[in-house]
Amino acid sequence: MASGVVGEVLGPQRRARFLAGHLTDVLVVAVMTVVVVAVSRPAVVDGRVDLSDATAVLTLVAAAVGSAAAIVALVTGRLSGDPRPSWFGAALLLYGVVLLPLSALVLPQYPAGTPRLAVLTMFVISLCILVAGLRPPPVLGAWGGWALAAVGLVVGGVVASQAESPFTRMLATSPLYSVVVQSGWALVAVLFLLDGYRRPSRVRARMGLGLLIIAVSQLYRAIVPGQEPVAGLVYPSLRVLGMSVVLVALLTMALRTVTRMQDDYDQLQDTLGEASALLERATGQTAERDHELRNGLAGLAGAAQLLTTRPGGEDPQVDRMREAVLAELNRLRQMLQTPVAVDDAAADPTTGRSEAALLDFGPAYAPVASSPGADTGSEHDVGAALRTLVDLRDGRSITLDTQDDLPPVAAPESLTRQVVTNLLANCDRHAPRTPVVVRARLADEPGLVAVEVRDHGPGLPDGQEQLEIVRGRHDEAAGGSGLGLHISAQLAQEHGGNLVLRTVHAPRGCLAVLTLPVAR
Repeated sequence: MASGVVGEVLGPQRRARFLAGHLTDVLVVAVMTVVVVAVSRPAVVDGRVDLSDATAVLTLVAAAVGSAAAIVALVTGRLSGDPRPSWFGAALLLYGVVLLPLSALVLPQYPAGTPRLAVLTMFVISLCILVAGLRPPPVLGAWGGWALAAVGLVVGGVVASQAESPFTRMLATSPLYSVVVQSGWALVAVLFLLDGYRRPSRVRARMGLGLLIIAVSQLYRAIVPGQEPVAGLVYPSLRVLGMSVVLVALLTMALRTVTRMQDDYDQLQDTLGEASALLERATGQTAERDHELRNGLAGLAGAAQLLTTRPGGEDPQVDRMREAVLAELNRLRQMLQTPVAVDDAAADPTTGRSEAALLDFGPAYAPVASSPGADTGSEHDVGAALRTLVDLRDGRSITLDTQDDLPPVAAPESLTRQVVTNLLANCDRHAPRTPVVVRARLADEPGLVAVEVRDHGPGLPDGQEQLEIVRGRHDEAAGGSGLGLHISAQLAQEHGGNLVLRTVHAPRGCLAVLTLPVAR
């Protein structure tokens, strides 16, 4: 609604601005036309210049200006992606390079009807291309005009190769050629002016003014009594002026296109700058949080190490709890940073030497790799890792069942900890206060060990029997980010395993099965 009101307000202002600018263009072109006619009329040029040579030179100048306008139109079309300038360029190139030299320099030497018919045919085709450029057929695209120009050249060549006929001989003596040329230029000029008024577009209207001057030059040659060079240089001079006005209009279009592209580029740079600033701010916030988390881990590590100095270390439950805490701290450390040696704190600029020393719990708790290419040959006992995780959740109703004599798996222990921790967190989120069973066994498929985590909750949402694990997909009601399962599944696949979640019954719940390959 607001855009409609703005359009109603700006519409009349835009049209008034167009009319003022167009009247200025008309006034300038009219003054230039009067000046050109005044300085090129017979009374001025007769006896001062060689009219034949001057006419040839002015014709070549008009051809050069038309060729330049065609090149500008082609470049503008390529830059803007608009096919219309490309069509204009094709028509202007055909007229400037082929038709102008033929009609002004060749036809007077060969007054037969067949060459006139060939030139007239190509002229009509060029005007059709120019008019079609106002609404180019989408199926032909930007190069359709150039294809039609090539067709015009072929047709003109075929016509020129034909023998004289009664029609061509009649054409050589009749005014049909001049009538078609004059009416064609006038019609195209009027169409461009009307299209410019309708849009409104000063560029299109300015092109119409240039084409109108060319039409006036053709009319001048027809109505002025006598033959060239008696008529002076008015006709070729007006033709140069008309082509120059068309060139100025196309240059204006090109300049606007380049300006628009520069504005788009500047806007893109501004957007990239804002995005870079946001990313830098987010990176800074993340670095601050990581730093504070490292400080917290260092404090927890120190508190856990104090357990080793307290008396009563014979209690196996306390020993297991201490080992579980240290192992979990090491897993978190591994997620935050690469392994840091005490004498190489520069590996992480946000971790000082004292923090590195606190986070290094010794070789017994050295971190293991969680991705291929970094200690992928490590192996571990799944049962021991699961016992550590269950000990950490002593207040949760978790039953651990591990098969005897399970072989070690060919994956880092941190992988099992991370995946099972995520699965247990999902049990707390989706099936709170319900019993959970963690089981380790040989998988049905040979060479694999299966770790099962089963709750007694509602099962998968929406009645799904098996969950398709997709990044970011999660239950809005239960919370979460939808990243934990996706990361867990990726880790399992990277180490030759798999993670599957499905709904089970009797009793109903969700069963997650992590499979890992047996170490060879």
